[in-house]
Amino acid sequence: MNESSQHIASVFDRDLETVQAQIMKMGGLVEQAILDAADSLDSRDEEQAERVRESDRAVDDLEELINDECARLIALRQPTAVDLRLVLSVMKISGNLERIGDYAKNMAKRTGVLIQMAPIDGATVSLKRMARDVQLMLKDALDAYIHRDAELAMDVIHRDRDVDQLYNALFREFLTFMMEDPRNITACMHLHRQEHRADGRPRHLHRRAGGLSRHRPGARRRPRQARSYLGRSRAWAGVTRMAADQPSVLLVEDEPAQREVLAYNLEAEGFDVLRAGDGEEALMLLEETPPDIVLLDWMLPNVSGIEVCRRLKSRPESRTIPVIMISARSEEVDRVRGLETGADDYVVKPYSVAELMARVRAQLRRVRPATVGERLEYQDIVLDAETHRVTRGDQPLKLGPTEFRLLATFMEKP
Repeated sequence: MNESSQHIASVFDRDLETVQAQIMKMGGLVEQAILDAADSLDSRDEEQAERVRESDRAVDDLEELINDECARLIALRQPTAVDLRLVLSVMKISGNLERIGDYAKNMAKRTGVLIQMAPIDGATVSLKRMARDVQLMLKDALDAYIHRDAELAMDVIHRDRDVDQLYNALFREFLTFMMEDPRNITACMHLHRQEHRADGRPRHLHRRAGGLSRHRPGARRRPRQARSYLGRSRAWAGVTRMAADQPSVLLVEDEPAQREVLAYNLEAEGFDVLRAGDGEEALMLLEETPPDIVLLDWMLPNVSGIEVCRRLKSRPESRTIPVIMISARSEEVDRVRGLETGADDYVVKPYSVAELMARVRAQLRRVRPATVGERLEYQDIVLDAETHRVTRGDQPLKLGPTEFRLLATFMEKP
């Protein structure tokens, strides 16, 4: 390696270390936010929850700064393939951390709702126990990335099963609380959503750690040091569990029996179902995990279905999500009001499940045809969503799963 190449490599290493230090700072902020969110639930402290919601701006600002720095690195240093992979991994990790920060903010919002309800003895203790386990996974995942420690990364992956078992045990605990006293149902559903946020692990971080060793001649591995800048806070990452090409439905119904029957039929048809028992929970889920379509009961406690629909359609980021209003109100004036509020379809109770499924697929076919197995065509490109085959000019194309989903998205909205 000549002197000029050594200088370029040295400058790149220095700039990359600066960006990685920002990653660790961002990780520290996220850890603190999640810790405070969990503590605010345990102590029922609304002011602390509000501070968590406000602190999310600093995490967003850091992500933007890191992305700008990575773009500058790519533009000015013109990194080799190995170095480019490092830079892109940094950007991906910052995006994952930003998403974790959003989960902290959403947990704090849900804490504000739970504070208004009667506490359930012992429930928050189990959540904090899960938080401690996953906090160690997040810390070790970041350590594995910084030190390129494949062995530590594999250890994090194996510990994932233990958290899965704890998640299932905690869910059974919530079911017990609900069966013992039906008045606990609403609070337990909110707590289960908190558990769902707490259950996700930093999978993307530890999977990147082992494969990022840099073999550039002259590169030196830095000695392992304590990450004092991460602080001593606890954290966990939230990851939505949903098949990448599986359409998701937000089912909003306050009657538990009807909700579960309809959810069973939707899942049997291949949908990923998110459940909400009232309007407030529906609005939180819409912000946390935007679905492909919403089935919305009119008569809901707290916030009515009409108001949920109005708010959903007033936001640019959720305006295009189809809404099917479900109601026992069968008068023409009610149907007109529902449709004028923004509902894309209106179904009167009692309804045929088969007809409702057909209406769901009709709405998805309009906005996301790839989710219902439709054949998409654009110029000489043909995408068959059911067989996962793509041709261009009658010639088959080989695409990976992510490439296929990206192409389907682009063809749905050319």
